[in-house]
Amino acid sequence: MSQLILESKRLTLKEWKQLERARARQAIIEEVENNSKLSYAEISNLFGVSPSTLWRWHKCYKAKGFEGLLRNRIAKRRRVTPEIEQDILELRRKCGYGHQRIALYLKRYLGIKISSSTVWNVLKKNNMPNLFITRYNKPAKCSVKRYQKDSPGETIQMDVKFVKNPQKHMRRFYQFTAIDDCTRFRVLRIYTRNNTQSAMDFLTQVRKAFPAAIRQIQTDNGAEFATDFTFFLDQQGIHHRHIRPRTPRLNGKVERSHRTDEQEFYSKQSFTDIEDLVGKLAEWEKHYNYNRAHMALDGQTPAERLRSKLSTDLTQRHVAKRTD
Repeated sequence: MSQLILESKRLTLKEWKQLERARARQAIIEEVENNSKLSYAEISNLFGVSPSTLWRWHKCYKAKGFEGLLRNRIAKRRRVTPEIEQDILELRRKCGYGHQRIALYLKRYLGIKISSSTVWNVLKKNNMPNLFITRYNKPAKCSVKRYQKDSPGETIQMDVKFVKNPQKHMRRFYQFTAIDDCTRFRVLRIYTRNNTQSAMDFLTQVRKAFPAAIRQIQTDNGAEFATDFTFFLDQQGIHHRHIRPRTPRLNGKVERSHRTDEQEFYSKQSFTDIEDLVGKLAEWEKHYNYNRAHMALDGQTPAERLRSKLSTDLTQRHVAKRTD
C-alpha cells in the first residue's frame, strides 16, 4: 500500500486516472481468463462493457501486457492538407463565406468532404476575423418562427437598397430587389430614382425574368410602393400586400438578401459609374441564382429549387387532369 502511495506521488492526476482504469481493465481480463464457464457476452454484461470493447482489451493485453491497457485510443482525424486549408482561406477572403457555406462549397464544387467544425477550426487557427460584428451576432431574445411558401410566384418580396455613388457629388443609386418566397430566386435592377415609376418598371422586368406566374407582391410602406403602384398591380391581376409599419422582419427574406449583397458583392467590388455597376450586378445576380448554394435550400441553388418546384407542379397538374 505504501508503494502504491509513493508511486502515485510521481504521477500526474491524469496519469493516475489512466493507471486506475488500466488496473480495472486488467481485473476484468483476468476474470475472462480464469473463468472459462462464462462467455464474453456474459462477462461484459456482468461488468457493464460491450463485448467488442472487452475483446479489444483482451487482444491488447495479450499483445503488450499491462502496457497495452495503458495506451489511449486516439481518434483518427482527417488531416486538413495545406491545399485544402488554402482553399478555405481564399473562400473566406474573396467570397466572405461562413464556415458552413465553405464546407458546402468544398463538397459541392471541389468534391472535398469536410465538416463545418473543421473549417471553423482552420479559420480560428489562422486568426480570420468575424464576417461582421453587429447585432446579428447576438442570440435572439425569442424563438423565430420561419415560414416558406409552397409554390413559386405565390409571394414575391420586394424592397429597395440604397447604393453609394462613387462620385460623391452625384446622387446615390437604388437597387430594386425581388425575391421569390419559395425558391429565393432573385431579380436585381439599378435605378437612379426611387419612385413609383421605377417600381412599376421594375415589376415589368421581374415578370419577364421570373418563369412562373406571380400572384402576390409583398412590400413595406415606402412611398415608391404607394397607391399608384397598387393600382398598377391590380391591372396586372396581382395582389399587393403591405407589411405592418416598422416590421422589416416580415419582409425578412429580401432584407436578408440585402445583407448578403453587402457582404459578398458590394464589399468586394468597386464600380466607376452606373453602367459598370449594372454589368457587375447582372453577373452577381446570375451567380446568386445559378451557382451560389443556399443554406436555407439544403445546399441547392435558387435555380435548382425553382426547376424542382416547377416540375413538381406540372406533374401534379397532369395527374389532376387525368383524375378528372
